[in-house]
Amino acid sequence: MQYNIRRYRRVSQLAILSLLVLAPFLHIFRFDIQSVSLYLFGMRLWVKHFFLFSLLMTGVIYVIIAASLLFGRVFCGWVCPQNLFNELGHSWDARFGRFGAVLVSVVVGILGGFVLWSYGSDGVALLRRFAAGEVPPAPTVTILAFGAFFAAAMAWWRTDICKVVCPYGHLQAIISNDATMHLELFNLPQHQDICATCGLCAEICYMDVDPRTMVQKDCVTCGDCLDACQLVSGARKVPRVLNFVVGSGHNAIRVGEQRTVLKDLKRMAPRLIVPGVLTLLLLGGTAYGLARRSLIDLVVAKDHRAVLMAGGAYSGGSVMRVSVVNLGSVPDTFRLFATGLPEGWATFEHDQVDLAPGEKADVTLRIAPTQYQRGLYPFDVTAAGAKSGTLVTFHTVHVVGN
Repeated sequence: MQYNIRRYRRVSQLAILSLLVLAPFLHIFRFDIQSVSLYLFGMRLWVKHFFLFSLLMTGVIYVIIAASLLFGRVFCGWVCPQNLFNELGHSWDARFGRFGAVLVSVVVGILGGFVLWSYGSDGVALLRRFAAGEVPPAPTVTILAFGAFFAAAMAWWRTDICKVVCPYGHLQAIISNDATMHLELFNLPQHQDICATCGLCAEICYMDVDPRTMVQKDCVTCGDCLDACQLVSGARKVPRVLNFVVGSGHNAIRVGEQRTVLKDLKRMAPRLIVPGVLTLLLLGGTAYGLARRSLIDLVVAKDHRAVLMAGGAYSGGSVMRVSVVNLGSVPDTFRLFATGLPEGWATFEHDQVDLAPGEKADVTLRIAPTQYQRGLYPFDVTAAGAKSGTLVTFHTVHVVGN
């Protein structure tokens, strides 16, 4: 049987799967739990930047919502790896037998467990440890646990994961209506029923959906049933009667017909306005935030403990703690200087620090006024990165009292 739609869907599934497998190793996306940081598109983000990741994920969710409002569970059929392995599991049963299919599922599951573990730690470093003959217990047990779950999902649970467990599938059943794309039988203009009632469309569906009925909440818009209908209809020399449609009854529009493409878009467009605008705002805000993100975290505060250890606060003087954190992806040298105070008042313990990515340093800043005129003396402490070229300034004030 010729699967025309499946060919395009398989390209989409394999492309997404390849991206998911490579993402943690190419630093496209992965967490580093140990350092509490996140790699995103090659950039290293820290706790201070996590709101940017939240914006990006919210934008992605709106993209999925928009696609789901229009095309149903298209994410399941064309993106989600679980559905790809649901289909592959059936072909493994036929090719390798039941035992062979389970064995393949276990191997693929362990590889999947390793990839998932690599989303939270350095997978390449772990491979080096394995290659050196070392078997670290915590990562190994975690990978085997994930591998067992994935193997069970591929070998036994399969579509039950999609029908019973997956929250996205349940959400789709709620938000779908007549304007959401679905399968429907079309008759000739003369209302002559030309369906062969062969049942091949229902037989070919691995989600156990009968596309000739309206019970389609588990349909993942994979298109296999359309290929089956095209095969039978082509042999009978009649138009394909099963199609994806938008709407119902005499207002139903066949999706993909050349003469109705503009009409399809016109009908679908109103459903895209809100999620589309929100998606653009969120993704635009994320891109702007990533481009303008600070590579230095600088905080200046009075060090009361140091003052007390020195025997008490002397009139007009203070000890400040300057905290510098490298928020970049590479080691850097940071130079510190204070401006705004009279000359000779401010003295750093040392005016430059070398910091690895994510590393923090505390530097003491002593302020000793040479004149004791009461008042407020605003000043700035600035940190400058030698490699990044980034300047960050902290505005504070020194109080001279009795």
